[in-house]
Amino acid sequence: MEQPIKVRASLRIVREDKLFGPGVAQLLQGVAELGSLRRSAARMEMSYNKAWSVVHGCEEQLGFALLERHIGGAGGGGAVLTERGKQLLERYRAFSLRAHEMLNQMAEEYFSDLLDGR
Repeated sequence: MEQPIKVRASLRIVREDKLFGPGVAQLLQGVAELGSLRRSAARMEMSYNKAWSVVHGCEEQLGFALLERHIGGAGGGGAVLTERGKQLLERYRAFSLRAHEMLNQMAEEYFSDLLDGR
């Protein structure tokens, strides 16, 4: 039996400009796991300056902070997600999962008979 067809989509929340998407979500997930924007960026093979610019631009568009930054010292600096940052990341993940489920169902409905080799 052939595998069902699926949709690959990159979902971004936008107004006039993008507000939030998979790249910012991945950066925030890394901060949640690693406690550092610098380490999260490095894991994504992104420069720290680019990561900071992405997060800062997103925060400006949203109108609230995503990260609480801690300046370095004896133990080094770091960052944690703000409460609103955590909520946004959780909701984006749930939204993305549900949207992909719906898109896959629609792909089956609209294309399976055309693409099954019959």
